[in-house]
Formats: sequence, structure tokens, C-alpha cells
Amino acid sequence: MTEAEMIASLADGQRRGTHTVDGGPFGSLDRAAAYRIQSGVMRAIGAKLGMLKTAIQSDDVGVAAPIFAANLGRNGFRQPVANVLGLEVEVGVVLGKDVGRNDDIAAAVDHYFTGVEVVGSRFFDRKLAGANGGMADNLSALGYVIGTEARTLGDNIDGLSVTLEFAGKQIYSAPAKHGFGAVLSSVAAYAKAQHPGLPLKAGTIITTGTLCGLVLTSGTGHVAAQLGDDTVEFDLV
Repeated sequence: MTEAEMIASLADGQRRGTHTVDGGPFGSLDRAAAYRIQSGVMRAIGAKLGMLKTAIQSDDVGVAAPIFAANLGRNGFRQPVANVLGLEVEVGVVLGKDVGRNDDIAAAVDHYFTGVEVVGSRFFDRKLAGANGGMADNLSALGYVIGTEARTLGDNIDGLSVTLEFAGKQIYSAPAKHGFGAVLSSVAAYAKAQHPGLPLKAGTIITTGTLCGLVLTSGTGHVAAQLGDDTVEFDLV
């Protein structure tokens, strides 16, 4: 499968809300190709960048993917359920200034927020796609909902609990534990390996990684997530 065909298949999945793409051909991609496919899909569907999702790959290199503006909302948002795999409670940041390779990330943060990533995939089996194939598919990001209140605790999640309710039932409750060790770890790693198409500029909104792992969901329903005293509520429809 050529890169053009990969772009076309993922773009079709984005448009149709389907998860039927064969991940196997994506398994041999390198990072550069994954970024090219990300940007190609954005162009193909006419999407605009809403925010970034940062992550750290197994070789300790920071990477990023777009979450489209049409799927970014705040409390009360209604996210289409197509392609949804589950939910992740997260802490995000808004940058107050541009960030270079060696800049102090904490000093560049304007404010923090509690949010929920809506995880989704265009692959019928995303494991087949490998790490860079997953990058090509926006790191399995589908949508994001930001709580109305900016967190005042900064990047300190120690002692905070995470709870998730879906369709009237509690589906998760445990102490917060960041998937990359600390809130700013993935942003700092990505700062050292920024892709020119996804720069860390002032005003950029970034989500930094899960505090609860992927919590699977199925179907439509009201979501109520809580991190400490911060609450995020929205609907999968």
C-alpha cells in the first residue's frame, strides 16, 4: 500500500466514522512517513488543528498528533460515538509562549486543565499497525473535552483520584497515575523532537497522557469524569 493509499483509507474512515482499515500495511512505517500521513489526512478531509496529543515512543522519542478542531469541545460537548474505543482522563496545558528544544516546559505553560480524551481508531485491529502506524492514525485520538475550570494545582497529581461514570454507571475509580510518569514528560520529550508541522507555539493546547489508562466504553451515554475536585461532563451520541 502506498502512502497515498494509506492517506485515502484513513481519510475515508474519518469521513465515514468507520474502523475498517487494515493496519498491517502501516506496521512498517517510520516516524517521518507517519507524520506525512497525518498531515495528508488533515488536508484530504479539510480538518483544522484543534490541539496536540503528545506521547513518548519506546525509544524515548517524543511524538505528537493532531486532534481536530471539530472534535474539541468543553463541558456539555456532544461527540459522535462512531469509532470510539473508550476514554482517558488527562491533564493538559495551554502554552503561554513558544517552546524550543531546550526550553523549560513548566515555565512556558500558561495554565493547566483537566480533560477527557475520546480515544478512537480507524483500524479494525490497531495492534497490527504498530507504533508508527498508530501515529499515522493520530495516536488513536478522536476527540477531546476540556473542563470549564483551569486546574490550580499545576502539574502535581499526587493524592488525586480519578473517577469515570458512563451512562449512569461508575466504570473507573482509582488514584491518578500518569502514563508517562509525570504530567509534562511527554511535552518535554516532544519539545526535543518537534515536527515542523506541529510546532509548540504560544497558545497551543496539548494533552499530555492518560491518568487512568484506556477505559473501554460501548455505545452512547453521558460521561462524567472527575480528577480531584475538577469535573468534565459531555455526551457520546
